[in-house]
Amino acid sequence: MKILFVTDLYPVKDENVSEALKYFITEWKKQGHHIEVIKSNFIFNTLIRGRKLYKEDTYYEEGIKIYNLNFNTPFLFDVYKKLPKDFSLKNYDVIISHMPCSALMAQKLLKRDKIKYVCAVHASDIAVLKSFKYILYFRNRLKNAYLTADKIAARSPVLQQKIQEIIPDIQNKIFIAYSGIDEKYIRLNENTLNYDDIRVTTVCKLIKRKNTDVIIKALSKLKDTNIKLKIIGSGKEKNKLEKLAGKLNVKNQVIFMGKLTREETIKELNQSDIFVMLSNNETFGLSYIEAAACGNIIIAKKNDGIDGILTDKINAFFINPDENDLQNCINTIKSLKNEEIKRIKENLHNTISKYTLTQAAQNYLKNIFVL
Repeated sequence: MKILFVTDLYPVKDENVSEALKYFITEWKKQGHHIEVIKSNFIFNTLIRGRKLYKEDTYYEEGIKIYNLNFNTPFLFDVYKKLPKDFSLKNYDVIISHMPCSALMAQKLLKRDKIKYVCAVHASDIAVLKSFKYILYFRNRLKNAYLTADKIAARSPVLQQKIQEIIPDIQNKIFIAYSGIDEKYIRLNENTLNYDDIRVTTVCKLIKRKNTDVIIKALSKLKDTNIKLKIIGSGKEKNKLEKLAGKLNVKNQVIFMGKLTREETIKELNQSDIFVMLSNNETFGLSYIEAAACGNIIIAKKNDGIDGILTDKINAFFINPDENDLQNCINTIKSLKNEEIKRIKENLHNTISKYTLTQAAQNYLKNIFVL
């Protein structure tokens, strides 16, 4: 199968972007499909998010051809002028777009040639569709992309529900395109808690919407020096978070690990007891899957991200992003009997075993051409 993938969430060189979509693409390539990527960089968004802007060119990474395109507005440009003269959608079986600006670019491509079109739903898309500041132009164009798409790939059950509430007419062509993890990382961890050394981990960009400050505040309220928190990730909020830990007298309990490789992150998660991430507007949260695969007890934000994949009090805990809620949740986990902890971990293992990268990639394409 020949796939054209359009997104700004594909790393060129060492860009600091999520690699969740890259895992789909590399897995499809491994399964024998031909994939090319248009990386659509809206210059303003790229710079304001602190990402590197690489020159317009054709790149090759891990055998994937990437057209890196930069533009000043997602509306007023001719995308074909930025592509090679022999470029044609007729060379592909399907075009898949992820992220709002990329959906608009896909629409421009489809004006010339018609092929099967899949438009994905991320938290960013919901923000555009619901925000008043986009009402004049962007919102209607994005809504039209969903209405004209052959299939819609919601990145989580929560996002599926949200987009169907906004655009009810799409319910017959929507499916969930969940992420997966390499099965080599999945293990059953039945270890109970060592109350003399409870290890809590979070993995995320250190930006405001990730609510990492809530975890530090909850740690200070617990007043339990036996709990250690490792924060894996980098970002502009790091200095504020370090100062907060000092101000709340938990500096000795909080370890800032910086950005680690995936292998290094998995190693840390294998030594962790509890994983916490309470992000606002989380699309899916691959870090949840990685932590679950390593046998961590998961604490996540309710009605966001992984909610709907995992289930509250069955194989995870879902709370509001509030330090009091988190404090109470950790105390609840500490009060569980060994048998209850083992039950939760076994339930979690049974669920995560179904979310391998191979299965996720196959599920995505199967739903495009079979559903």
